[in-house]
Amino acid sequence: MFCENCGNKLGGDHKFCMKCGYSNARGVQIKTPTTGHLDQRWWLRLAKVIYIGLYIPLPFVLFAVWSENSQYCNYGHYPTYSQTCTDTLGEAFWYSLMTLVIWIVVLRAIKIVFLYISLAEKPQWKREFKKFF
Repeated sequence: MFCENCGNKLGGDHKFCMKCGYSNARGVQIKTPTTGHLDQRWWLRLAKVIYIGLYIPLPFVLFAVWSENSQYCNYGHYPTYSQTCTDTLGEAFWYSLMTLVIWIVVLRAIKIVFLYISLAEKPQWKREFKKFF
């Protein structure tokens, strides 16, 4: 059996042509994705790569926040130059935790706004904040 549309050879149990998608039974053609849909897919993949890439500086920022807040030293004046240092690991931990939470929330908000603007979709806040990426 051959396809009525393109002439491609069909197997006995095939309902659609494997080359053009033409229906063997009634002459109905199946819908194939348009180029706009394919263009949209690569655009969304690029946006996701950029979004994940925005997480790359996070460990460096957390290290900087931790090291900046982990120890406080007070240097004396001439002639003794006494130095008094106090550990503030509790403060460093909380500042680092706040930095992590703020970073993630801001990136999620940027992602939701991007999806709202580019795809004209209603923001789905709960679903986006439950996902890891």
